[in-house]
Amino acid sequence: MAKKKSGNVMGFVLLTIILVALVLVVVGMFVGQVVMTTSSKLVGQSESTILKLFDGDTWKVTELGDKKIGVSNVFGIISFIVTLAGLVVLLLDGIVHYVLGKDLKIIRFIGVAVTIVGAVLILVAGLVMAGQCKDGLGLDLGDLAQNTFSAGAGVWLGFIGGLVGAVGGGLALFKKFN
Repeated sequence: MAKKKSGNVMGFVLLTIILVALVLVVVGMFVGQVVMTTSSKLVGQSESTILKLFDGDTWKVTELGDKKIGVSNVFGIISFIVTLAGLVVLLLDGIVHYVLGKDLKIIRFIGVAVTIVGAVLILVAGLVMAGQCKDGLGLDLGDLAQNTFSAGAGVWLGFIGGLVGAVGGGLALFKKFN
């Protein structure tokens, strides 16, 4: 009996890890994806502006002649959706495993794989958006000021949350943690 109880405790701990990862990814969706820092050489100060994933005005892609100018956030949104889908699969599998005692390893494996892919996509999307900002939003301010773009906290929270969730779900695949 004691061994079954410790298995339930470990299952509960892994389920809690997946819940924490889910919270990290959801929070990452709504905080800044790209940070624009403007450094002024005249004043000697720098100012940061945060671009959020769901800021409608910021992410417009317009056509100027035959060239598209601007930044697209579609890749970032899809990346977060993929990660959330993987985490929800892991969460549902953990609930089924913890409450009903059913062991659906193939579902758990699919959830882990989707979550890892989504986490990597979040990181890539954040870096791509920062690169697009450099080309699409980087106004030439001459020698007076300089704009730099980097991945924001939302990208890192989403990436770390996805990895933590995948590790929590992946540990449940091993007999020792089951």
